[in-house]
Amino acid sequence: MAALLQSTNPGDTLRFKFALLHWCGWQANPATSDDCWPEGGLLTGEHPDLEFLPIMQRRRLSPLARAACASAWRCRQACGDMPSIFFSRHGESRYYFEMLTDLARGEALSPSRFSLSVHNAIGGLYGLQCASRQPYLALAGGGDDVFAGLVEAAGLLLEVPRVLLVAYDQALPEVYLTHIHGPEQTWALAMVLANPGASGSALELCRTPDRSRPPSPDAGYALLQAACSGQLNGSVATRRALWQWRLTLG
Repeated sequence: MAALLQSTNPGDTLRFKFALLHWCGWQANPATSDDCWPEGGLLTGEHPDLEFLPIMQRRRLSPLARAACASAWRCRQACGDMPSIFFSRHGESRYYFEMLTDLARGEALSPSRFSLSVHNAIGGLYGLQCASRQPYLALAGGGDDVFAGLVEAAGLLLEVPRVLLVAYDQALPEVYLTHIHGPEQTWALAMVLANPGASGSALELCRTPDRSRPPSPDAGYALLQAACSGQLNGSVATRRALWQWRLTLG
């Protein structure tokens, strides 16, 4: 099973181990590199390629949903269907800010816009497009940022052989930026994770409680940059802890 050294003391260090079977990412304005992690890669092009979808379905997807679904689809092509976790700190922030603005003006809300702005919308759309009958979870960002999704994956791997983790975010509306730091661009990262010992590279995580460091504005984007540049180890501070990770190539 996914190695988790559990403790009843919240101040203890926790360690997780996974096998990384495949990954795929997309970002606006990517920096090119030939040294990315194996078993995957970064999608190219100004917009994510969704040619696998009928045109009417493509039109329903926002830029954020397009990035997440395109990355997840490539992992599905490589490894098949499986339970999935969709993780985002802020989700469809552009949609719900527009709706809040409409409410403030006394205008009626669009039912379709509302249905596409809820936090589980992207995971639900992906499942419908793929005709998947596998369970999925939609998680919001918390004090551990994208690593909360990896903790959830470790729990699911106690019951299933593989899990698809899809993390994604986009730049927040400007009005929020005086209150919170956020990503500067749209990005998505999908990873197929299995229990340690499966074929593939070994991904190890170490969580040390630490609130003394300034948190990264976007830990998920930092992890995507590491994958795209071939960085095999590093650390990211979140609001609650210091997360260290290491990838050992298979």
